[in-house]
Amino acid sequence: MRYTRHALGRLRFLRLSRSDVASLVWSDSGWISRDQRGNIEVTDTIRGYRVTVVIAADDPGLVVTIIGERGSRP
Repeated sequence: MRYTRHALGRLRFLRLSRSDVASLVWSDSGWISRDQRGNIEVTDTIRGYRVTVVIAADDPGLVVTIIGERGSRP
C-alpha cells in the first residue's frame, strides 16, 4: 500500500504503524462504505480505538487519510 503525505502524518499523530493499517484494510471484521466523493472508507478498531482509513477510488492501493476517534490517541 502507498500513503499520501497527509496519511503518513496521521499515522504518526495516531501512533499507528503501516502494518496496523494494512491489517485493518484486509480484515473481514471492518465496515466498508463510500464517502461523498466515492472514496472507499474502511472502519474498524485498532487497539481499542475506532479508526477509519480512506482509500482512493481511482487507485485502490493509495491510502488518502486516516481518521481516528475524535479526541483520543492510542
